[in-house]
Amino acid sequence: MFCTSCGRELASGEKFCPGCGLAAGGGQDKSSPPEAPQPSGLVRWGSVEVALGVLALVLGAVVVVLASKVVGDWTGEYRTATTAWVSSTLLGLVILPLVWALGPRSFKSLPQALGLARPAMGWPKAIGLAAGVLALSLGSTALYAKSVEWLGWKQFAPPDIPSNLLFPGAWITLTFLAIALWTPFTEEMFFRGFVLPGLLGRWGPALAVTVSALVFGLFHLVPALLVPVFVTGLLLGWLRHRTASVWPCILAHAGQNAIALIATRLGV
Repeated sequence: MFCTSCGRELASGEKFCPGCGLAAGGGQDKSSPPEAPQPSGLVRWGSVEVALGVLALVLGAVVVVLASKVVGDWTGEYRTATTAWVSSTLLGLVILPLVWALGPRSFKSLPQALGLARPAMGWPKAIGLAAGVLALSLGSTALYAKSVEWLGWKQFAPPDIPSNLLFPGAWITLTFLAIALWTPFTEEMFFRGFVLPGLLGRWGPALAVTVSALVFGLFHLVPALLVPVFVTGLLLGWLRHRTASVWPCILAHAGQNAIALIATRLGV
């Protein structure tokens, strides 16, 4: 059976198309496949590969954290900045091969299956949606912070970014490259490029976006960040599904990280 919307060949028992997220009941007979399947219909991995990927990433993250702390201890007063830079860089180097191995390469698909494609509605509208998601994410985070402060739940307040996370002087460029560019790219490739499409086939858009957002929140390991990061994950998952591209998600994620670093640098 093939999805009549995006052209993906559906595996037996799939209730939703992993490519477009629509109900798979309207597929057509395998003897008459669509003439031109769209890139969004190239997803071949599923929940098993996603589970393996999450487990492998957790194990890799443990090694990265330990290694970054060792390197950071060698740099004296720049320990925090070095640790953050090394961990961000190394984690991305773990993510990309992992995504490729469990995703497109294993199933002989194309990079477009990860969302590395032009947004379905074109760039102008996609950039507008990314800006909207960024604004909603920043607003929801600020609202959450004010709410827990008003309730007196200081233990649940999002922690401030320490100023020593940033390298001094011109070296601050390294911090921005790692945290505001490299990290958004690699994390979006994993959570919205790999995890979300892999869950769509069995679970459908709503549940797949919710689960991927929950995994995204838990991955950040800070209990006080779970709620705001989960909300951000929901917004980014919606953006990925709406645009059929991971690039708008990368833009929104990069914007949020960059704004946080700029605010820290300015002491806001």
